[in-house]
Amino acid sequence: MTHATGAPGEDSFSFTPFTRHPFFTQVNRWIIDMVIGPGRQIIVDLGCGPGAVTKLILERLSGAEPPPHVIGVDPSPSAIARARACISSRFAEFKEGTAELLSRLVPPADAVVFLNAIHLVQDKRQVLGEIRKALKPRGLLGFNSTFFNGAYVEGTGGFWRRWVVRAVQVLREQGITVKHEGHAAAMQWLSAEEYAQACRDAGLRPTSVELVKVDMSAESLADIGRFSLFIEGALPGVPLQEGSDALQVGLERTMDELKVDSVQRNWLEVVAEAD
Repeated sequence: MTHATGAPGEDSFSFTPFTRHPFFTQVNRWIIDMVIGPGRQIIVDLGCGPGAVTKLILERLSGAEPPPHVIGVDPSPSAIARARACISSRFAEFKEGTAELLSRLVPPADAVVFLNAIHLVQDKRQVLGEIRKALKPRGLLGFNSTFFNGAYVEGTGGFWRRWVVRAVQVLREQGITVKHEGHAAAMQWLSAEEYAQACRDAGLRPTSVELVKVDMSAESLADIGRFSLFIEGALPGVPLQEGSDALQVGLERTMDELKVDSVQRNWLEVVAEAD
């Protein structure tokens, strides 16, 4: 999903730079390969943003007969506009709308992919129920996230804590106070089992719940440290620019102190079938 920040420049504090790293395509292709295949005619790319995943879906089904119909859905008008400008395939269309209203926006679907966005949804169980309404019987849902309980690879939790502590120190040096009150409502982290149970409660039977481990480079960590929702989660109440700057300095200090140039992190990858 794309989230406008109101900051100068449409892409200020956006998720887009982070999505350009190779591992991001890797974790998305994992889901697409599991969910998208011949016979899946109506495919929904929920939270499509500017269309990067839509492109992967179209590539996956290139040459399929009969050709698929891919529908990208996103709440951001600017993201939808960019997706339409970027993808000219006659097999794809884009609609502005939210996950909470999905079944009213699309015809019954053979597959829905919801990549790197479910953690942004406030009522995850309601949205999973809405996705179930949008799916045909035996239709497949695939979603992933790296913002869940279990994202930290064993032995790396100290890195993430230290990064925030160092960023807070940078802010204190500037006279800025951070009030930690946990994750914002829309960023409540569930565990893999809690996501699986939420699927079952919605009438979706989990067929695969996996953790995919990736190496995050210093450059990718710096990019996630410039993302608005990461800043807000790590440094609640801090203006985005000041928070981003502090996270960059905090990252440099942390990686220097720990003598590391990359950090491993888990992506949760879930596939579920509609009853």
